[in-house]
This record gives sequence, structure tokens and C-alpha cells, in this order.
Amino acid sequence: MTLKSSRKRNPLAEIVRSQLEEINKYKWIESEKAGKDIGLERATREWMAQYFPQWKRHRWENAIREALQPDVSRN
Repeated sequence: MTLKSSRKRNPLAEIVRSQLEEINKYKWIESEKAGKDIGLERATREWMAQYFPQWKRHRWENAIREALQPDVSRN
């Protein structure tokens, strides 16, 4: 049996969590390539410049798609 949270997901918190997860992945990959920790500030700056526009578009499209789907849990 799985317990479902009765609290509604906070979309803003989910976006921030997802973005930080992507930045941390980028930081790990680039640190491995460099052979040293590049730091969160540099990773954030580089990720924002290289990947943020595409990531934002993808997140926006998913949010719209989810918003347009009927809520089947209310049946």
C-alpha cells in the first residue's frame, strides 16, 4: 500500500528543485572533465548560459501539457 500525500504539489518548488538538480548534474560532469570541483557558482553561471533557455522551454511545455490533462483522481 502506498500513501499519497494530500498536499498539492507546489509547482514553483518543483521547478526550483528540478533546476538545481540539473545544475548539480552539470557541475558533476564538468568537474569530472576538469579533474577538480568547478564549484556551484561557476556551474550555475555556465549552465544558465548554455542550457537554461532550452530547459525553460521544455519545463513550460510540460507544465502546459499537464495543466490541459483532465484530473482523473477526482472521479
